[in-house]
Amino acid sequence: MSKRSWYVFLTLCALIVISGIVYDAYQSKASFKELLLDHLKESEKIIEMNVGKNRFRSDESLTKITDQATIDRFMDSLSEIKLRKSDVWNYDNDEYEIRLYTSNYRTFGVSFYGPDHIRIYNSAARHKRYGWTYRIVNDFDRSVLEGLLK
Repeated sequence: MSKRSWYVFLTLCALIVISGIVYDAYQSKASFKELLLDHLKESEKIIEMNVGKNRFRSDESLTKITDQATIDRFMDSLSEIKLRKSDVWNYDNDEYEIRLYTSNYRTFGVSFYGPDHIRIYNSAARHKRYGWTYRIVNDFDRSVLEGLLK
């Protein structure tokens, strides 16, 4: 191979590696709206929420919420959350788990860990992004969660 052919080959390899890094960086950013709310169909509504705190402890209690105004208010407060993929979270802190049931019999799960980590489960999608834990990168008032348990 000539010297020029090696330069072309190395340039193509570098472009492939750089595009992989850029794609990974793009995939590591998300929002609550993008991961959950955008997956609801026009006719689909969240009709029930089950909220629990510290499900791995014996004192766990579950609150069932069916009031549509409360559900809409809660979903609006979550819609602006910005997320970034995170590999580290702490199970030792408080954990809130929320199960959302839709009118089309789909289930979404949202788990809040510690002060600023979240994991979202979508029963209808098997995309790798639903297996990740995210760190909340903007302001989020956790009192909204605590208010649901009262």
